[in-house]
Amino acid sequence: MKNNRTVAAWAVGCLALAFASTPAASQFLDAPADELHTAPWFADLRGKSNMNARLNGHGGGFVAKAARNAADDGWETVTYSYTCGGTTLARPAVPDAMTGLVAVLVDCDSDTTQDSVDLRVHGIESGGWYWVFRPIGSGADADVAAAAAPLIRMDVVAKAPRRLPLEPNVGGIQAERHDATVDADGRGSGGATLFTDDANRLFDVLPHPTAVAPPAPCSGVFLNEPATDEDCGLGTSADWRLTLADAMGDPLSGPIVRPALPGSDVPVTATLSIATGHLVDSGCAPQATIALSGGMSGSTVLTLPGEVAVDGSASVSPATCPAAELSFSWTVDVSADTNRCAAANADRGTAQTVRVTATTLTETTPALAADLFQEFEVTCPGSASASSAGQELVPDVGLPSVE
Repeated sequence: MKNNRTVAAWAVGCLALAFASTPAASQFLDAPADELHTAPWFADLRGKSNMNARLNGHGGGFVAKAARNAADDGWETVTYSYTCGGTTLARPAVPDAMTGLVAVLVDCDSDTTQDSVDLRVHGIESGGWYWVFRPIGSGADADVAAAAAPLIRMDVVAKAPRRLPLEPNVGGIQAERHDATVDADGRGSGGATLFTDDANRLFDVLPHPTAVAPPAPCSGVFLNEPATDEDCGLGTSADWRLTLADAMGDPLSGPIVRPALPGSDVPVTATLSIATGHLVDSGCAPQATIALSGGMSGSTVLTLPGEVAVDGSASVSPATCPAAELSFSWTVDVSADTNRCAAANADRGTAQTVRVTATTLTETTPALAADLFQEFEVTCPGSASASSAGQELVPDVGLPSVE
């Protein structure tokens, strides 16, 4: 009981101080989403004008710890707001000088036809919580039920999953989902499911950002329209990889030396792959393309070096559709360039850059990331930029060894 009395004392003290000064709501309602905490569901509160003693009292409240101020010598100013009767009210909450804790009582007469009270708190650390007293039943059976849930940052609420393992009205328990809404600045509201069973005085709030079932894998089901991350584990655009390898299949680690004579091309293998993927067309024939260009000079794309070309296309036929893994490969042929590498050409000793860019992808999600590319250099045979693989760059001159 000591803890209950302590919380009540904080609450009453903070409530009294709350009405000492009233800041404008605009002072913090426009704060960044990562600075505001919200109650995912805070509505239909018990009022203070009901003749039934059980239905007459505070509607709810919250407890949180103030964030430290920039100088780390005190606490940030805590401010909260809520909407009641169509009016948004803003109040200060004074942290305890020693602990930084704030406890606030919130009142707004119950009206199920009104929107959520939309409780928001600024200047606190994560880890705070709130509680709600909600009227249930009617007439002689009227009573009140209580629930508690965490205060959640509004940028986290904005990312709340939309697909939850929800089967409404199982076993007489009513489930009412309130999907998150997100404003233009990324502040999320709502994002909770309300579970009720008035006959047994059950009332609970499940915030959506809490643990949910993992997405189903992308296998065994065809989709005939573009899929999204809500349908199954598709991965993201950043999961695509573009790699370059030499003729032996090893990762490319140096310049490609052109052949001295035509007819003996040097191959470079370009591979576009993803560990997760989903075919979205029943034809099961995904395709991708790459494009070659020169390197960059500032913001200018240089001309593609001569005698470098892509050999063949890169459509694939996965063993199963949808496919968990996809891989496309191309051969980029580097041929002899008698003009560039002529002995009289002053530029023959300057390396050229080839940029390989993944450009299009069809019948597959996720989409390619923007500017997904790799580069390699091309040099002429015997030029200053192309050291012979067998040449010892630091010859043995008889220096004593160091042990």
